[in-house]
Amino acid sequence: MAKFILGNRLRHQTQGDTLLSRALWLADLVLIGAILGVFRVLPVAWASALGARLGRLLGRIMQDRSRKVRANLSLALPDRSRGEIARLTSEVWANGGAVMAEYPHLRKFTDPAKGRIEIVTAEPDPAWRHTGTPVVFVAAHLANWEVAGAAITQMGRRSHTLFAPLANPWLDRLMLRYRRSLGVVPISREAGLRGFVTALRAGNATAMIIDRKIEDGQPVPFFGADKASSLMPARLALRFGAPLVPVQVERLPRARFRVTFHAPLHPAAPAEDPDAQALDLTRQIHAAYEDWIRARPGEWLCTSKIWPTAILMARTDAYTRSQ
Repeated sequence: MAKFILGNRLRHQTQGDTLLSRALWLADLVLIGAILGVFRVLPVAWASALGARLGRLLGRIMQDRSRKVRANLSLALPDRSRGEIARLTSEVWANGGAVMAEYPHLRKFTDPAKGRIEIVTAEPDPAWRHTGTPVVFVAAHLANWEVAGAAITQMGRRSHTLFAPLANPWLDRLMLRYRRSLGVVPISREAGLRGFVTALRAGNATAMIIDRKIEDGQPVPFFGADKASSLMPARLALRFGAPLVPVQVERLPRARFRVTFHAPLHPAAPAEDPDAQALDLTRQIHAAYEDWIRARPGEWLCTSKIWPTAILMARTDAYTRSQ
C-alpha cells in the first residue's frame, strides 16, 4: 500500500511535516474505514462479490500497477496470449478487491460450523498438528491468503505470522485487529527473526509468505528467472528440526475456500551444509508456488514487481507495447 491513498501526490511535502502526515493518514482512515464499514454490514458473500467489482474498477484506474501485473503474469505464463493476460489481470484485481472486502469478516472463517473453509491434509493426522511441535508454514499471496491462518487455527494450532506494517499507523492497527481475529499472533517484519526463533523454541507454529521480492534476498529461480527471496522459512525449519509445510489456498464460490496442507518438504541432499539445504528447500517452495499459480493465475496478487525491471523488460513486452 502506498504511504498515502488520497494524498499520495503530497507525499514529498510530508517529509518533516508531522501535522500534514497525520492529516493525510486520517483522511485515508476515514475513506478505508467507510468502505470496510459497508462491507462489514453485508453478508460475506455479497461483500466479496462487491469487492471484486470494485477491484476490477480500481485496476482500470491504476494503469501503472496493472502494467506490473501484466508484466509478472507475462513472465510467469509465457504461453498465454495478450488477450488472456489482459483477462487474467482483471481477475487479479477482482480477487484483490474481494480480499479487501473479506477483512471485516475474517473472524467467521475460524468457526468450523460456518463451513467457509474446506481443509485438506496430505496425511490424516499430521505430526505438526500436535501442540508443542514446532512447525513452519509457507504460503503465497493466492486467493485470500489470510484464510490460511484461520485454517491453522481450526487445526488446533495458533500461528505466529509475519506481516509488513503499514505506513499509516491507524490503518495498521485496524488491519492487525482483523488479523488477530483469525487466532494468529502477528509478528512485525522488523522483529521477524527474533519473534520466530522465540516461537519455535517454545514449540509453536509459524507462518510466512515469500512469493514477493524480498529486499536483500537471495537469488532463487522463480518461473525460470531469479527472484530476490527469503531463505528464512527454510533456515528456521532446519535449525529447529521443524516440518516445513506448504499451505495452498484456493477460492471457491460465494467466499468459501479450500486450504490444502501439503506434505512437509525435505532437503534433496541432507548431507550438504545448511546453506545449501536452505537454498534447495526454498527452490522447492518456489516450485510449489509455480504449480499453484499456473493452476489459478487470476488469484495471484502480483500488483508489485516480482522480478527486477531489467528482467521483466527482457522477458516480456509489457513495458514496451501500448495498452
